[in-house]
Amino acid sequence: MNILFLLGLAMILLLLRDVFHSAVPRGMSMRFSIAPFLVRTILWAPFFYIASKVKSPIWKAEILGLFPPTAILTVLAAWTYSLIAGIGLISFSLASEYSPPLDSLHTAIYFTGSAVLTLGSSEYLPQTQGVRFLMVAGAFFGMILTASMVSLMFTLVSSIQRREVLVSLISSAAGSPPSGVALLETYSRMKGTEFLPAFFDECHHWCADVLETHLAFPILSYFRSNDPFTSWLTALGAVLDSIALMVSADPERDCFSARRTYQIGCKLMKEFVSLFKLTLSECEEIGDDEFHQLYLRLQSAGYVANSEEATRANFKLLRCGYLADYRALSQYLAVPVTLTTGGDMFAFSHSFPTLATGATKGQQCEPVDSCC
Repeated sequence: MNILFLLGLAMILLLLRDVFHSAVPRGMSMRFSIAPFLVRTILWAPFFYIASKVKSPIWKAEILGLFPPTAILTVLAAWTYSLIAGIGLISFSLASEYSPPLDSLHTAIYFTGSAVLTLGSSEYLPQTQGVRFLMVAGAFFGMILTASMVSLMFTLVSSIQRREVLVSLISSAAGSPPSGVALLETYSRMKGTEFLPAFFDECHHWCADVLETHLAFPILSYFRSNDPFTSWLTALGAVLDSIALMVSADPERDCFSARRTYQIGCKLMKEFVSLFKLTLSECEEIGDDEFHQLYLRLQSAGYVANSEEATRANFKLLRCGYLADYRALSQYLAVPVTLTTGGDMFAFSHSFPTLATGATKGQQCEPVDSCC
């Protein structure tokens, strides 16, 4: 066989493997894949560099928000041109079977492109059954590419919508950017600490969903939230911080759902660090004054059943299970970092107002401005 025929066939097979891996990513290695190489190696670096030069978080989120659709369109273009080039090489190796014969590789690629894009061209006519089948196969593969991309877009949009629901819930309770201690304070202030296990159980299922969808379609990791001050990774960091603080302050608390959410959250971060091949740094210890403020806030919210020294030792141990991975991922994806001791001015700016008690019969209620 002609070497051009074999080269074109190899290009088509690698392309179809890449398309199938991107559309139905099950049981295939990412080696020799076009999409991951384009997204992580070629496209992400310039977007990250430009965004790093922008000081405004809103404009930074705007720039980085353009990356996922740009990457998807670029991958579609790369797939299409790879298919055209592969079939073009096969067509040129069979140049004599066209009327008139194909006189150059450029002409073969042009004619093949018109077939793949279903434009049609009457300049060259296939004369044998083999090249006729090749042209029909080219048009068929072109439709496969388009259908795969449309299906992929529906899958991505559905996954993003499910992910962002809980991100919004966490932001409303923990602030923007969210804080673990603010999340616990919100539940305490609104007298809903008994609902924390149900919340952490929901977070557990959310982590499982993100782990499944985002490992299958890594491009989802780059999609931004509507709020430029938070992200899915920032929200996850706040949830893990809240669990680490709550369990550290009261190890005897019945919080099975919190502990298993902590486990799957740590696993999620480690999987993404491995996926993106990130380098980890050492765990940063929280300062004495900063942790003292944390402890006082936990004590005021009613979560403390342990001494400050024991709480700090437990918190350091639990936090080291995810902090290095979290910092590396936050830096790579350029997302806001979870606040450790912040969150007051954001978490409660729209909280339920404190209502007065002990009104006598017939007393008129004055309107509360914060309800408006």
